[in-house]
Amino acid sequence: MIYAEYIERDRFMPIEIFRHLGDQSAWTAPEDKMVGSFGRTMRLGPMPSYLAFWQCKGMDRMDEWEAHFRSPAGLTDAHELATHRAIHLQHGGCYDELVVNAKADRQALFIIEYFPVPSSVDSDDAVKHFKKRAKAASAKLDFLLRRIGRLGPEPSGLAVWSFPDYETLEPFERARDDADPFRPDRVGVYRWFGREVL
Repeated sequence: MIYAEYIERDRFMPIEIFRHLGDQSAWTAPEDKMVGSFGRTMRLGPMPSYLAFWQCKGMDRMDEWEAHFRSPAGLTDAHELATHRAIHLQHGGCYDELVVNAKADRQALFIIEYFPVPSSVDSDDAVKHFKKRAKAASAKLDFLLRRIGRLGPEPSGLAVWSFPDYETLEPFERARDDADPFRPDRVGVYRWFGREVL
């Protein structure tokens, strides 16, 4: 499962502090792995401006997280408390991992597509569609996520594509097909957290 955090920066928080604490390195539980950390760059895309993807074992991990945050250790963890004061967690979402590249290129330029997935659509069909699209466009599909039920904001699907630069990204965007059954509602351009241009 991927737990996605939709994050915004408090404009009263100095960017240096936000970037220092926003990487969430205070969270060191071995059961969880941050596999994606994206910041909207050049103001190209929707708000909130940041997304973090945490890979965990499943929904039962949510029970364990809540228990930790209510425990004496969780209530007195100065590093974790500072992190939560520095970043504004606007939404959370729980997603099935359809495609996950846990070693996404941190130097890349990313496109994140936000698209609806009707409940009648089989996840295998979505994977085939996106892999076919990746092959046709010579694009790298790093993540394909499908929301679990309604546990997260609309729309229900996320696709993360990576490119070496804007020049390579341009034909991918220009080739968008309005008849695509997974046509995105919105699209954003991102860098790995800390490399984004505000």
